[in-house]
Amino acid sequence: MWIFLDIDGVLVPEKKFDKPVLKEDYIKFDPDCLKEFENVLRIFTETKVVISSSWREIFPFEVIPPLFSPDIKARIVGATPLLETKIIHNFQFLRHQEVLEYLKQNQAEDSSWVAVDDIPEHYEPNAPVVATDPYIGFDDNSAKKLTQYLSAFRS
Repeated sequence: MWIFLDIDGVLVPEKKFDKPVLKEDYIKFDPDCLKEFENVLRIFTETKVVISSSWREIFPFEVIPPLFSPDIKARIVGATPLLETKIIHNFQFLRHQEVLEYLKQNQAEDSSWVAVDDIPEHYEPNAPVVATDPYIGFDDNSAKKLTQYLSAFRS
């Protein structure tokens, strides 16, 4: 089971920027959002997390896993590929296409997956997406939705 995780609007809610943010605090997750997300992962221990966020374009991958708790960090297994700029205009649902490409590259095309993103329009209409409120981020409501998805895939 795979979770494709966006960061801005999920673990870094927009409310963080209601006041000035110190440079050293920019690359930190909201502790409440992180707690809710990690608590779900602790229930579904077989789940792996792949970063699908634009953070993969800004920061080296190695910077991201240490932002999670030690018991979760090892389950942050990679990032979706950036598709070639020559072909990205061919895809209406670019992030969805990046997820499919990641699964293909990892011989996991038949695996169950869910995306957690504040912009569900990045995915095809029937794709498994837990949409967060970008201002609030991953909250109790998001945790319930993700738990429902993961429980259904587990059955």
